[in-house]
Amino acid sequence: MNKTLSVFISILASCILKANAQDIEPKLQLSLSSGYQQENFHWSIAGNSDGQNPNVYSELKWKNISGTDYNTSLQYNVWNKVMLYGSYNRVSVRSGSVSDIDYSGDNRTDAVYNENFSDNKGNTSAWCVGAGYRLFNNSRFSLTPYIGYAGNIQNLYIVDETGQFPTLNSSYRANWKGGFLKVISSVKLWRSFKASVDVTYNQTSYNSQGDWNLIDEFKHPVSYRQLADGYGINTGAQLSYNIISQLSIFAGLDYFNWETGNGTDTLYLATGEDDKTQFNAAFRNGYQVSAGLQLDL
Repeated sequence: MNKTLSVFISILASCILKANAQDIEPKLQLSLSSGYQQENFHWSIAGNSDGQNPNVYSELKWKNISGTDYNTSLQYNVWNKVMLYGSYNRVSVRSGSVSDIDYSGDNRTDAVYNENFSDNKGNTSAWCVGAGYRLFNNSRFSLTPYIGYAGNIQNLYIVDETGQFPTLNSSYRANWKGGFLKVISSVKLWRSFKASVDVTYNQTSYNSQGDWNLIDEFKHPVSYRQLADGYGINTGAQLSYNIISQLSIFAGLDYFNWETGNGTDTLYLATGEDDKTQFNAAFRNGYQVSAGLQLDL
């Protein structure tokens, strides 16, 4: 009897230790979330291809571009410690302001045109696919670096809600694409609580096009194109709670900052001629708050 009891206790203890030693990250992790995103975005061009006459000729600024955000992401341990990663994000723009300023003097002096408009439609989206290697994964801590390819697209508009320019419907589409390096780490805090952080560096090429729909001197629907190279940094933090064995709820906060260097702006005239000038740079930054569900298998 005592021997049987000893064997039973040993088996039970073994099971408890195995459960406590369970890896913090599962083989398959799928998350779905929704929330709110807000960002600022601006770019400018010079008066000529040498970056002069003046050094800032025209500047567009989108401020507080915000809307509802939808996200999904997947991490899958395909073999041994080899991981696959994918994510998709889309924001439906609901509100924002736009300023359009032209200058005749260097360093944003002697403004010759200054108008303020709105952006109450459009969308932004982001996707990425990559592979990684799980360096650490135990009951308390995990660390996985990834490498892959990503794309970010902004579909923005310039409209007038005051009624002064009722037919104004200018558009701007920016495409950021390139490779990325990403690191994701998780730490078990207490019982069913887990914290995760991630940092991503993106090396991108920037390709945009716009349509100034009220200017007859320009071609339509593509009035100009802009090309440049740039980079972006994304950081995120997430707190999750395991409500049942394979399902968690979580809340997260993300911040991003992207920019380009100088490039080329090509204006397409209705006469068939092209006019090139220096694209000074593009900058975007913003944040995202979200909450959702995570399935661990």
